[in-house]
Amino acid sequence: MDYIVIPTKDKTEKAFFLDLLKKMRKEVASYSSKEMEDLAFIAALKEGEKSGKGSLDNVKVRLQKIALGK
Repeated sequence: MDYIVIPTKDKTEKAFFLDLLKKMRKEVASYSSKEMEDLAFIAALKEGEKSGKGSLDNVKVRLQKIALGK
């Protein structure tokens, strides 16, 4: 499966691309910049865990401590 990321400036531009892709019968999903950051972060964490140099559990524990202000 291939993905195309099209950043848009406003709702009109976004609507244009969504309509165009739907007319081309392509599967379409719309994400905010925050959601894109979250997806990229999770993908990086998973890749790090596969490499053997990182541990997703350790990162989760560390982030939980940061969130709690410890």
